[in-house]
Amino acid sequence: MHKNTSLGYWTRGAALLVLLLAGGIAGAQDKSGERLDQVAARGENLAQLEPLRLAIDQRLLLAQGVARAKWNARAQVEDLPREAQVIRAAVEQGAALGLPGGWVEAVFRAQIEASKTVQRELFAQWRAQQVDHFADAPDLAKTVRPELDRLTAQILRSMLDNQSALRDPARKSDVARALGALEARTLSPAAAEQALAPFQSQQ
Repeated sequence: MHKNTSLGYWTRGAALLVLLLAGGIAGAQDKSGERLDQVAARGENLAQLEPLRLAIDQRLLLAQGVARAKWNARAQVEDLPREAQVIRAAVEQGAALGLPGGWVEAVFRAQIEASKTVQRELFAQWRAQQVDHFADAPDLAKTVRPELDRLTAQILRSMLDNQSALRDPARKSDVARALGALEARTLSPAAAEQALAPFQSQQ
């Protein structure tokens, strides 16, 4: 009788342990599934930043053509009236989309400063090489500025579409990874960092 009772206790205990383990495994699987879903959703959201990354990259790469045109014209890199005009237009377009003016201004001021960094570095290189003239320099008014206008619209639209992620301090490292792979880094690492700076801090 004693052996049977002990066996019964052991059997019930083993069954309870199996149920607990099964429940724990199932719970862990559920939590793991939830984490995977969260990671997948976050990855999908960050993929939406690709148009912004491309626009920033393309805008910075245009600085090479701008520099050639200015070099040929013996013009200065800095053009404060033109810079103010570009920023003012971007802020107005951003306001029409509902974007905060201060954020838009910070973003486009950074793009302009990054472009000037590339131009100054190229000017220094060309002076050292005693470059005279570029036959392939683009026309700023006819070629470069329309492209800059297109990229401005793309940056603003991407800022609007991804505003919650871009302005969330908890997503800063994710945003940095999504935007960081710029071709323009090979042109000027310092300029690339300048262009991305407003998206790596809370605005």
